[in-house]
Amino acid sequence: MDISINKGKIKLKDKSASVEVDGGVLITRPDGTDFTIDSPGEYEAGGVSVIGVAAFATCIYVVEIENLRICVLNSQIQEKLPSDLLDALGPIDITVSEKLDLAKQTDPYVAVITKAEAGMSEPVLKYSVTSEKLPQELQVVVLTSK
Repeated sequence: MDISINKGKIKLKDKSASVEVDGGVLITRPDGTDFTIDSPGEYEAGGVSVIGVAAFATCIYVVEIENLRICVLNSQIQEKLPSDLLDALGPIDITVSEKLDLAKQTDPYVAVITKAEAGMSEPVLKYSVTSEKLPQELQVVVLTSK
């Protein structure tokens, strides 16, 4: 599964579907049909499960793809996540966020940061991972767009 950024949208891609997250979720199935999610709830399309959790006048999405649970904290999320919200999100493998301190709150294996902070590693265009290759300790990846 690959994670990248395209025009400010987080893109998740595997063999069965392509998913874009930016305030909402767009799932493109292999046959080219689209499924759009823009509100809280539980959804399934194209082999991808999505859980939308209401938070801070927006929605946090957890995308389940290739046995990975990926939490996307959009740019509207700028404050500490309350414990009841973290409970609603459930266990997270990878968190995508602008800020490392926000990503760390979900206790992921991998924090994918979309805005580099001082002392972070060199940005990459794409991050590829499988559920079998998750690190044992927190790994921070800085993602940049083309």
